Amino acid sequence: MERNLLTYAETLGAAIIGFIITYVFTHRGGIGISPDSISYVSTARNLVASGQAVDFTGHPLIDFPLGFPFLLGTGLKLTHIDPVAFMALVCPLMFAIAIGLCGYMADRMEYTSRWYKPLLLLCITLSPALIEVYIMLWSETLFIIFSLLFMIAMRHYLLKRNMGRLLVVAGVCALSCTIRYAGITLIGTGGLLILIDRYPSLSVKCKHLFCFGLVSVSLLLINFWRNYSLSGTLMGQRQKGVTPLLKNLAYFGGTFTDWFFYGIEHYHLSVLLGLILIALLAIYFTHGLPALLKEYPALVRIALCFALLYSLFMVGSATISRFEQIDSRLLSPLYIPLVFGLAYPFSLFTKKAALRYSRRWWRAAALAFFLVILSSQLIADNQWRSEIMEGGIGGYTEDDWSDSPLVKYLQSKPWPFQSGYTLYSNSPEGVYFFTGSSCLLLPQEAFPGPVKEYYQSGKQYLIWFKDGDNPAILTLQQVLSHKRLQLIQQFDDGAVYQTVD
Repeated sequence: MERNLLTYAETLGAAIIGFIITYVFTHRGGIGISPDSISYVSTARNLVASGQAVDFTGHPLIDFPLGFPFLLGTGLKLTHIDPVAFMALVCPLMFAIAIGLCGYMADRMEYTSRWYKPLLLLCITLSPALIEVYIMLWSETLFIIFSLLFMIAMRHYLLKRNMGRLLVVAGVCALSCTIRYAGITLIGTGGLLILIDRYPSLSVKCKHLFCFGLVSVSLLLINFWRNYSLSGTLMGQRQKGVTPLLKNLAYFGGTFTDWFFYGIEHYHLSVLLGLILIALLAIYFTHGLPALLKEYPALVRIALCFALLYSLFMVGSATISRFEQIDSRLLSPLYIPLVFGLAYPFSLFTKKAALRYSRRWWRAAALAFFLVILSSQLIADNQWRSEIMEGGIGGYTEDDWSDSPLVKYLQSKPWPFQSGYTLYSNSPEGVYFFTGSSCLLLPQEAFPGPVKEYYQSGKQYLIWFKDGDNPAILTLQQVLSHKRLQLIQQFDDGAVYQTVD
């Protein structure tokens, strides 16, 4: 009884600390807002106002699944509080829930020492990777929770292997795909674990694989059908990848260097670390698990499988198609599975060690592992806290944006733009966030059709932010060389142009 109370107290305490940290960070200037956040929020507002799933441009939301905007819209409908305001409280609460789920998982890991779980929860609670996500209005806040629910549900399925538990796993996978397209990695993880499971008969395995696949991909296929019927694409226009594989491996490995060895930056070391990590996960999963299948808890097997598939998916996707650079945000769902998967062998080898001296050595190695991670995290957290206290959370709620002369001009009364003109910008999300007005993004240079249509378009204003860096779209020089635009306002951080009749 006392042990159970202590276990619950550890989890509750870590969850409360996580909530307080993220709430304090967002309290200064509100939750962090990025361009993706604007797409979610504007779609949520339009869902409530008109019932249409369109973003701030007035076009259907295609680049992201509809699940997260739908939930934001539901919150807006029920509370009558704008998502930007209520998510400043909900995101810290979701972080606390994620930590609580980690505590539940840790209780079922059969650790050989009482201090494994508290140290594990500390690593998660103080993780800059997770704190960054939960102080921003990002869909990863919910996707991480779904990935944890998947691991828990998959463990329950592997214990009993009945159809009811299988459908729960499939349902979690299906819902995760409405939050992020990367939810397909959960489907792959579930399918692979069912496929390699040794216990069901072949007929049962085939039946379970079929049912799992049918249910888990259902909502994703519906979303793809909607997207294709509206835009002719499954996930919006995607450019071919321009970042080579080795560079993506460097970004991949560099992210983990920042997580666990903060302050170390070296290109070749990052490439090597990325290769070693993927290879380690592959060897760990394919060779280590068959021999130790009865020794490893189901949660470790699930975490390793998901970490491997998600890593391959992110590096492969970034190489094949062009999107934002691999960074901590994109890889954040990996953090918890990696910590669980890579920390457990210390406990296992401590248990299997025949000599007391060997057991002490493995305990010392485990303690050193956790202390290195925690010390690196505390250094990163302290530096990050200083930056946030000084200038706010990065994004549109940062002081540089709210103090911008160009933004103040856009917010001036009366409205500085004539009716009948279309607004274009290299940062249309910023225009919408500060003014509430619809604005279009300049076309991407890789697609000649939209570029030609833009050059032939009529009356418009071009709002150009110097900080609105987007290498995929037309540059200011390209626009000025093809369209007759006159400068009407010049600021230190940007300018406003108008077409010449």
